[in-house]
Amino acid sequence: MIPRIPYTMAKFVVYEKVAETVYKSLVDKNTASDGTKTAVNLGSGLIAGFAAAIISQPADTMLSKINKTKGLPGESTTSRLIKIAKELGIRGSFTGIGARLVMIGTLTSGQFSIYGGMPFFLPSTFQDYFADLSQTSSAFSELPVVLRLPSRWNQRD
Repeated sequence: MIPRIPYTMAKFVVYEKVAETVYKSLVDKNTASDGTKTAVNLGSGLIAGFAAAIISQPADTMLSKINKTKGLPGESTTSRLIKIAKELGIRGSFTGIGARLVMIGTLTSGQFSIYGGMPFFLPSTFQDYFADLSQTSSAFSELPVVLRLPSRWNQRD
């Protein structure tokens, strides 16, 4: 579970930052066609998937190695991880990154095309409810940023 935390954080942070940058500098969201918005979501998702794959690759490689090898009697998990990290080195930690980039990049791109299209599918009353809730409820505003709706969802196209 620990490797999933940086992976998920990287996916969402990078996606939001890339989409925000594209909408600020390259594309006017208010005049963009649905196809352009989908392309921005797919491209931002692809870059987010690449970032998440790169960030989580060393931990996943080590997890795979620790599950494949038996430890010596009395050897702690921490000492095994240190030993595996020394054996792998930086280059070895990224073994198989090419296939992982293709797999995670395309999967994440698809996920974020759905995520980015949610305002289109959600009724405006649902969006307005969460927009109002985030402005009036102190409990909602205390949620971690990842759990809140992105601010660009509060803007109707």
